[in-house]
Amino acid sequence: MFGIIRRYLSIAILAASLMALFRVISGLDADRRRELTITFNKRVLNPLALRTAAYRRSYYGVVRHVGRRSGLPYDTPVVVKLTPEGVVIPLPYGANTDWCRNVVTAGGCTVKFRGEQYTLGSPEIVPASVAEPLVPKINAMLWRRVGITHYLMLRSVKQTAATGAVIADVA
Repeated sequence: MFGIIRRYLSIAILAASLMALFRVISGLDADRRRELTITFNKRVLNPLALRTAAYRRSYYGVVRHVGRRSGLPYDTPVVVKLTPEGVVIPLPYGANTDWCRNVVTAGGCTVKFRGEQYTLGSPEIVPASVAEPLVPKINAMLWRRVGITHYLMLRSVKQTAATGAVIADVA
């Protein structure tokens, strides 16, 4: 009983905090608003999304990639949509985010989504006109409304057991 009360109280506090934050942000210029939104997502939303991505019903996936300069492994939560050939990931902040540049530079990554791990390669930044027909119409419409114009497309790859060679998995 106490756990349920604590959960609802936490949700109420989070909701009140977010409403206060939105009031403050709405009075700022567009560049500052964008900067604060990115910081909020990085410090608050992304850690929550990483926890949520562990559940099968989540629309978040976790991109495992390697830093271009550091060589360190990173986990980044993203929205993932499966396609017959791989995945489509909307890019709300554009293609210049660190994680996206890391994936493109490395030529691929792994994505954990709905309890499954996918090895992906051939990263390609594509316009909405290419990606939107591959995702459910409701997603395409919502992403268009929030201004997403570019997507990262990745193709599934398989490793052959005998040689370890990577081949494209064209379904």
